[in-house]
Amino acid sequence: MQKKNIFFKKINNLVLSISKRIESFFDFFRQLIRHRKNFFKSFKTVDKKIFISVAVIFITVISYFLIPAFYDENKIKAKLENQILERYNLQVKFDQSINYSLLPKPHFFSKSTKIKYKLNNIANSNNTKIFLSINNFFSSEKLEIKNLVFKKTEFKVKSSNFKFFIDLLNYKKRNQNIKFLNSKFFYLDQTDEVVFLNNLKELNYEHQENFLKKITSKFEIFNIPINLVAEHNVPEKKFFTEIKSHPLRLKIKNNSNYKDKKLNGELDVNIINNNRKINYILKDKYLSFQTNDNKFRGGINIKPFFLTSNLNFYQIDLKKIFQDNSILTNLLKSEVLNNENLNGVIRVNTKNIKGLNFLSETESKIILEEGSIYLQSLKTTFKNAVIVDLKDTQLILDDNRIKFAGFVTLDFINIKKFFEHYQINIKDRKYISKINLGFLFHLDEKFIEIDNLKVDGNSNENLNQFFDNLNSKRDNVFNKIVLRNSVKDFFRIISMD
Repeated sequence: MQKKNIFFKKINNLVLSISKRIESFFDFFRQLIRHRKNFFKSFKTVDKKIFISVAVIFITVISYFLIPAFYDENKIKAKLENQILERYNLQVKFDQSINYSLLPKPHFFSKSTKIKYKLNNIANSNNTKIFLSINNFFSSEKLEIKNLVFKKTEFKVKSSNFKFFIDLLNYKKRNQNIKFLNSKFFYLDQTDEVVFLNNLKELNYEHQENFLKKITSKFEIFNIPINLVAEHNVPEKKFFTEIKSHPLRLKIKNNSNYKDKKLNGELDVNIINNNRKINYILKDKYLSFQTNDNKFRGGINIKPFFLTSNLNFYQIDLKKIFQDNSILTNLLKSEVLNNENLNGVIRVNTKNIKGLNFLSETESKIILEEGSIYLQSLKTTFKNAVIVDLKDTQLILDDNRIKFAGFVTLDFINIKKFFEHYQINIKDRKYISKINLGFLFHLDEKFIEIDNLKVDGNSNENLNQFFDNLNSKRDNVFNKIVLRNSVKDFFRIISMD
């Protein structure tokens, strides 16, 4: 009986222990829930205070940044125009109302801004942004410009006002930046006619510490993209420029200094993996230059302008030089070289002309004279058989098409060798010593017109008819078969006399 009571006591104790544990477990969750409710009540109270504080701060900051929107427009226009002139050496005129925007940074903007240089309009911007320093917006008098951005600007520039871009770079203020984006550059002649148009994707002026001034630009010349970097180190009196064009496979670096009243420099030119260095000196308005290998050398009188130059080439590819979109073709069609103030003499010597393997060393003399371009002389020898001499050849630009008009003399020094080259029939071989003729070469259409032909000083009616017929056909002068057949027909006709 006693053992039975002990057993029941143990069972009771065990049940009580389990009950207490279960009760303790549920008490824990009750307290956790109670504390959680208290925590969220406390958190909600704190959260409301934080939210109100943040909202007050946000409204205060926004209100501060919106202060410029309430400035008097006429006063702020005058303030900005005067400050831009003083800080950037840039004269602007806001034609329309200016507005204020907070994003992406506080700035005023105008949809029509004139840019002036020496009292004349040089550009018009359709989207101008004046970014502001955020130091003090409480007073319009203490407003400070931080950066300028001009978009969709049309520059109309002449030789007389091109110095605008140089003056903008050389201004003495520091830490001032100007950007021109997605703009157009019209170069005008003296009659305000457009000579050429360039797309100016980007032009950045950076004025840094220690008076280091820098330009970076991306633009197009005749649809050819070009990158430009220019730096002016004022204390050390040094210039650095770099021009790159991927399509042209061109890279030009220039390092120069302007100490001791003269400008010394070196051009490092890399074209299609061919590198050439050119040293130059500018002193007393005379620029002299020469390459390290002495193949190119010459000089330029700056005022009055006169260019003298000697150029020596191992080989020239005429087809590439005069192809439709080449730099030279576009330059000639732009009429930049037809400036009345551009005068000079350029002598060109080349060992070979690509595609014309039977010509000896070629010497030529190009004259730039008061807006006209002449090939005064070009002399070479064809297969040591004929001396070819072009004289008084003038470049003519007619309806944007390039033509060359001039005279040719052919002196036969070994006509038998000439006959053999063109495989002239023995019965057609008439031995002559000289041919004189006038020509008009149409570069774009690649055909030639011949007139005033004389053989050994005499005219030939049959030959005149032959060339009249040949001129009307307008055959491609670069076609070797056409050329060979024309030469054969020529000697067939004169052999009849």
